[in-house]
Amino acid sequence: MWLAIIFAGAARGQSVREQTFAKLNAFFSKDAAVKNYVRLTGDSLYLYSHAQIRDKSDSPEFALSWSDAGYLSGMIDTMTEGELKSMLRELRKRHSRTSGDSNPAQHTFHSGGKPQSEDMPLAGLRVAIDPGHIGGTYAMGNTESRCMTLQCHANGKCDTFRLIEGNLTFFTALLLKKKLELKGALVMLTRNDTALSSLDITFGEWKRRIRRAAYADSLVKAGLLSPKELRLLRLRLGDKVLFAKVFGSVDMAERAKKMNRFHPDLSVIIHYNVNERNIGWRQTTPKDFVMAFVGGCVVSKDLETEAGRLNFLRLLISPGIENSISLSSKVIHHLSADLGVPIATKEDATYLAKNCLPTTAEGVYSRDLALTRLTHGTLVYGEALYQDNDKECRLLTANDGNFEGFVYPKRIEIVAEAYYKGILEYLSTLRNK
Repeated sequence: MWLAIIFAGAARGQSVREQTFAKLNAFFSKDAAVKNYVRLTGDSLYLYSHAQIRDKSDSPEFALSWSDAGYLSGMIDTMTEGELKSMLRELRKRHSRTSGDSNPAQHTFHSGGKPQSEDMPLAGLRVAIDPGHIGGTYAMGNTESRCMTLQCHANGKCDTFRLIEGNLTFFTALLLKKKLELKGALVMLTRNDTALSSLDITFGEWKRRIRRAAYADSLVKAGLLSPKELRLLRLRLGDKVLFAKVFGSVDMAERAKKMNRFHPDLSVIIHYNVNERNIGWRQTTPKDFVMAFVGGCVVSKDLETEAGRLNFLRLLISPGIENSISLSSKVIHHLSADLGVPIATKEDATYLAKNCLPTTAEGVYSRDLALTRLTHGTLVYGEALYQDNDKECRLLTANDGNFEGFVYPKRIEIVAEAYYKGILEYLSTLRNK
């Protein structure tokens, strides 16, 4: 039911053709070579397998009339790669069809669940939540380069604070999950505890399993391990290099697969940030910002595989980026207002100017991150605050909250509540369209 509302809202306004032309220029102009893989005409969209052969005399890998693109846009976010390829082959056979102006909402996945009521206003809503990173022990945080020991000098004394981002994101996800479930939503987490990856095992257990050829082959078959990564496994890599070069991408791919298999109405990807210029993260910083990322801004390297090009097509014609901007904008403003943290401009971080494109929403940037690229549909990838900030590091290590026996800093309650309020506001906006 909720996806029907979302897609019906997206179907209004500009046509898919107009949206795609605008989107290509707005969100895919960072790497100029990307546009060499696609050709848009008044009648059709053409996608090419190699950028250098893109001209009128070459055969495209995929071709869609705009009526077919309109037909496909409403369901592409719920399709597997295999289903999409089959659909494209079928549409090619019927390229001259004239009935493609169907309402996309008629072809979408429909959430189940109990009927909505005043007590259960989110009944049937499906939400996927990805608590960023892994966490657990400080040693694991060090392996994934997502922990820090900060020295904060104030009032004539020096205090030490130790932070593990994967633990902060996990408990934030638990709090948000509880809030959504109390109102009837069906919620899925990509990992179920601190120290656990999205594969439902620890990094240490994965290291033991990956020595078995059968397990490595199963990851290759599932599309989680590339041939290059498989070759790296034959080298004697230290834990940090093994995590960075192989395991991290396997874990990230599985997170996206889990969320996409769940067919969520929206996805929430939770992270906490740091000041990039505070290299080493041993001292605190006065800087503190909130920001969010959405899809787009892909680079030409992403399009070297058929899977990458199919994903590019999805990003181009689905309403995912537009809906993600709307959701992220609501979340960002609640995070900023409730936490008292300013919204980042592109001048506030090097990567915002170098690796991102601004969107129409303040503090929301199009960026080519694994999960903004691979996660289907509407999402918010939030960076709530800077952990290494002078005040935040104290608040984030307070351990003054308790949830079902888990001790956590109350500061993250505000973060979870801001995500929750942003989701409610976004859904209210859809209903009123």
